[in-house]
Amino acid sequence: MENTDHTDTIIQVRNLVNNFGDHSVHAGLNLDVKRGEILGVVGGSGAGKSVLLRTIIGLNKPTSGTVAINGRDQASLSQEEARKARREWGVLFQDGALFTSLTVGQNIKVPLREHFHLSDDLLDDIARSKVSMSGLSLDTCCKFPADLSGGMRKRAALARALALDPKILFLDEPTAGLDPIGAAAFDGLIRELTKSLGITVFLVTHDLDTLVRVCDRVAVLGDKKMLTVAPLKDVMKFDHPWIQDYFGGPRARAAGIN
Repeated sequence: MENTDHTDTIIQVRNLVNNFGDHSVHAGLNLDVKRGEILGVVGGSGAGKSVLLRTIIGLNKPTSGTVAINGRDQASLSQEEARKARREWGVLFQDGALFTSLTVGQNIKVPLREHFHLSDDLLDDIARSKVSMSGLSLDTCCKFPADLSGGMRKRAALARALALDPKILFLDEPTAGLDPIGAAAFDGLIRELTKSLGITVFLVTHDLDTLVRVCDRVAVLGDKKMLTVAPLKDVMKFDHPWIQDYFGGPRARAAGIN
């Protein structure tokens, strides 16, 4: 894959290899994520979508290859540099991964306490701001995850992911488990936040509606590499069996993309 201008590229993955024992997940994968875009990552079951996300954010150490964020190879950073770098992104895992023993407000404060020494009043103000930004009522701050619906838990997890005012937002199957109305509302929120905050979104999904509603470009994982990375209309023309099946079936027609 040809190098792009670093001013336009916020995440650059080169020659990535991820092996787990004898099982190879990625073999020479390359990817550029453009600054300010919403990139949707799709692929078949076991293609390694979540493994790729976890590798980029440093939760998985690759067998070989490099991940650079803002032009800096993440493997070359010192422990303190890596800790500071993590301030620049927020992560929403598929199940939300909220601490069940903490209220929503306390959950939002966790990353803030990890990185900064702030007064309790300021922490409360930030938590309320992020809850409101995520489309939840302020009294949600005092509730526990078990008291929330699935859609509200997703939004609460998003509020925590936004706690540090990230430049990059990583979302792993953000609409999984939501009904169509809830999923559409969440997609709309992501699009709105991206535009208003100027953040970059790396979005792993299987939801065709999300690809249509939200994503600027789509990256398709298959055969242990990126098959294509392009706007949706161009991805649909790509000659590969999985892509044609995925984007040519009844679910795709229901989403209005063919």
